[in-house]
Amino acid sequence: MGAFVALLAGLGGVVVWCAVVLVRRGRRGSTENADGLLIEQAARLRAQQMKTDGRAFRAHPHGGPRSDSGARRH
Repeated sequence: MGAFVALLAGLGGVVVWCAVVLVRRGRRGSTENADGLLIEQAARLRAQQMKTDGRAFRAHPHGGPRSDSGARRH
C-alpha cells in the first residue's frame, strides 16, 4: 500500500511540475533576444509571401496574360 501511495505522490509531483512549466511558458511575451526577433520576422514575411502567392494563383491559376505558356504558338 505504501508503494501505491508513493507512486501516486510521484505522479502528482510530475503533473504539478508540468503545469508550472506550461503556465510559465504561456506568460512569456514576445521574444527578447535579437536572434529570436529576426527568426520571428522572417517567419512572418514567409507567411505573408505564401498568402500573397496563394491569392495570385487563385486569381490566375493558368498564368496571367503575360505568361509565356502560350505566347509562341504559330
